[in-house]
Amino acid sequence: MTKKTIVVTGFGPFVGHEERNASWEAVRLLPDVFHFRNDAYEIRKYEVPVTYEAVDRILPLIWDSKPDLVVHVGVHGKINTVNLEHCSYTSGYCKPDFANRCLPCDKISLCGKTADKETCTMLKTNLDVERITRELNLETNVKCCCSTEVGNYLCGYIYLKSLDVDSDRTLFVHVPPVGKPYSSEETMAAVYNVVGKCLEQLSSEKKLP
Repeated sequence: MTKKTIVVTGFGPFVGHEERNASWEAVRLLPDVFHFRNDAYEIRKYEVPVTYEAVDRILPLIWDSKPDLVVHVGVHGKINTVNLEHCSYTSGYCKPDFANRCLPCDKISLCGKTADKETCTMLKTNLDVERITRELNLETNVKCCCSTEVGNYLCGYIYLKSLDVDSDRTLFVHVPPVGKPYSSEETMAAVYNVVGKCLEQLSSEKKLP
């Protein structure tokens, strides 16, 4: 029997967030098991260093395990909501990472279904982020928003790379810094609820084994 798994990643320290990264502070608090209907999903949590090399190394390990859902979480210093990102862009990656290394080219080469489309400027998740956001805002006290501004740094990079593998079961969530306004526990609960909504959609679309 194939093991049911959910992968959730957070990022490690980087400039402006050297002491702690709110994304990993929340992700590490997630339980090890997510119960959905009659199934128990193992939650595998990864703290990803803020470098392009780390993303390139870790993502194949994640996807080779054939997870049912992958949720990447990153911190955004200028928001006070939990933002669900629609998409990620293929160009504009000029900023050095936390190891002070740049990519050889600011445009990312795709390997998935859109690899032959030179004009491809973005990849979108097939998860209904508007619906997830709407439902969570009715059901929880954490304010959620839809966004198309994942950025052209490591957040955008990891999201693009995962969307290139499987846009049906990939999502990126931006969270605010710790305490601005939510505690790590509140942010973790928001991520947990996002996971549940994603599983509901995948199940309704018969995309879960």
